[in-house]
Amino acid sequence: MYINFFSFSQLITGSIYLLGQKIDEVVRSKTAKHAPYPTVCVGNFQAGGTGKTPATLWVAKQLKGLGYSPVIIIRGYGGSVSKSTIVDRQDAYAYGDETVLHAQHFPTIVGKNRLESTHLAHTIPGDKKVLIMDDGLQHYQLLKDFSIVCQKNLRFEADAMLPIGRLRQIPHTNVHAILSQINEAEYQKVESWKGIPEYTFARETVLRSGSKEPGLVVCGVANPDDCLYRIQKAGEFIGDEMKFRDHHRYSAADLARIEKASKKYEYRVHCTAKDAVKLAPLVEAENSPLRLSVWDVEIQPVGNVQPLLDAMVAKIEEVYKNRSQKESQKTYKKIISF
Repeated sequence: MYINFFSFSQLITGSIYLLGQKIDEVVRSKTAKHAPYPTVCVGNFQAGGTGKTPATLWVAKQLKGLGYSPVIIIRGYGGSVSKSTIVDRQDAYAYGDETVLHAQHFPTIVGKNRLESTHLAHTIPGDKKVLIMDDGLQHYQLLKDFSIVCQKNLRFEADAMLPIGRLRQIPHTNVHAILSQINEAEYQKVESWKGIPEYTFARETVLRSGSKEPGLVVCGVANPDDCLYRIQKAGEFIGDEMKFRDHHRYSAADLARIEKASKKYEYRVHCTAKDAVKLAPLVEAENSPLRLSVWDVEIQPVGNVQPLLDAMVAKIEEVYKNRSQKESQKTYKKIISF
């Protein structure tokens, strides 16, 4: 009886969430605007842990190699900055951990209002700019020109709505491509979903700095168990583990716990790049003896992704041909005050 009641409660909660999400979509879509530059969205239908960050960087690198100037637009989850700002320093608590990771590679604008953020792009040097939205599929005020859906491990069509599953919206076909990231060789490749082409990418955990010597493994991401396993597999060691919530704000008390647990490893600590942008400044500020080994994820295509790049470039060029940037910026000045 308790189980049935619990399931019924989840169903009600999921229905309310879905209704609220749909109302938000309808209301915000009425005032949706195009950006003054072509906009590529890298998002997901599922909450957390679908590999948007490495996918966003991969897209940006490909476009840069093709002669464009990528500018990343991001909400900055976990950061304190709300007004649209060009990231100018490595401050994960101001801008968010994923924001700082992006800013290490490409110009990045952070802010709650992505429409407002696009207006700042004209102040960033570069020819043929392309805006890349990290996690923008559920942001309805800004119209996207090319949308990519990321998924990892659990396919979205086999998932359920929150809170029973991880779906944050009902999957739809108003996207241009699906980017599936895999961990295992036995993954079954799918060519498309409802006519949307799907491209398969392999994930590789790589050491950015430090050593592969055994140590405490610290992880604060959306899917910590997979992360912990991948780091130890790539490093070829087995160590103690310490898990934190996604986007965790590390404190001096956390640092003390980590120091105590890593003492037997001579204070060697393995962590993700996402955790390192928060831990490293704290280690320095507290004069901690911790020695960080930083791991990151890279993705590489499995098979031919040229059709994906061709379709994306075709859309970008179409936007540049047909959309007046001056007219777009005039529209923004009417709705945005700086």
